[in-house]
Amino acid sequence: MGELPLDINIQEPRWDQSTFLGRARHFFTVTDPRNLLLSGAQLEASRNIVQNYRAGVVTPGITEDQLWRAKYVYDSAFHPDTGEKVVLIGRMSAQVPMNMTITGCMLTFYRKTPTVVFWQWVNQSFNAIVNYSNRSGDTPITVRQLGTAYVSATTGAVATALGLKSLTKSPSPPHGP
Repeated sequence: MGELPLDINIQEPRWDQSTFLGRARHFFTVTDPRNLLLSGAQLEASRNIVQNYRAGVVTPGITEDQLWRAKYVYDSAFHPDTGEKVVLIGRMSAQVPMNMTITGCMLTFYRKTPTVVFWQWVNQSFNAIVNYSNRSGDTPITVRQLGTAYVSATTGAVATALGLKSLTKSPSPPHGP
């Protein structure tokens, strides 16, 4: 078996994005929650493989499948523009477990106003972390812009949730004659 060629385009997804199956495989690979369990050393090893390959240096003995795995591990943990490691809950691989937990809690704890406010705040805070972590690295954003967006989104979500909660309250039963 020879050395891996340098003509594999790891700048693009591995699978054909013009097909449903290709898009689904890409999506499920990017959002794979198992990537959250990888150690810092595994993340750094993947980063080295990808950065070396992009620089024209092939890691000795690596297969094409290992290269693609390293690419998806790298993509799951590092910001595409800045190269910074993304905070754990801001990674796309955290979407499924985090959203399942938050949604489950929002559906379970809806009866009391304080819990509605709390879980809406948790949800919007999580969304803010994900959006910030996956922002465009080309455009700087000020703390004021971040704060305004966060407060607006959280206030809007809480107001909507409380408004809908009030609409679902059943009226008291009519009293007899």
